[in-house]
Amino acid sequence: MRSWIRRLERDARGHLESFELLDGGTYYYDRLETYKELFLHACDLQLGKGEWPEPPEVYCKMCEARDVAEVLERLKPEDPERAFVDVTQIYDTDALLRERRLVPLTHKPVEDLSEP
Repeated sequence: MRSWIRRLERDARGHLESFELLDGGTYYYDRLETYKELFLHACDLQLGKGEWPEPPEVYCKMCEARDVAEVLERLKPEDPERAFVDVTQIYDTDALLRERRLVPLTHKPVEDLSEP
C-alpha cells in the first residue's frame, strides 16, 4: 500500500522541480510558474514606490534550502543577457548564502536630465 501511494505521489510531481530543505523536507515547484512569479516580482520591485513587495514563496524557501548555492544556480538564467529575471540582480547573494536571508539590492535613482 505504501509503495502504491509513493508511486502516485511521484507521478503527480512528475514535471515539478525540487530542492531539499534544512529540516529534511522537500520543496516542489513548477519551473514555468516560478519564472512567471519571479518576473512579476521583479516588475513590482522596479515599479514600486519604495516599498518592497512580499517575495515569491520560492525565494522564501530558498532561504531554508540545504544548499542555497545550488538553488541559486538552478534559478540562474541560461543566458543572462536576454533574461527577464536574475535573482542575483534583485537580492544580495552574499547575505543569502551566508545569513540565509533576503536583502534587497537598492540602487540610486537615475538623475533627471530633462530640462526644467
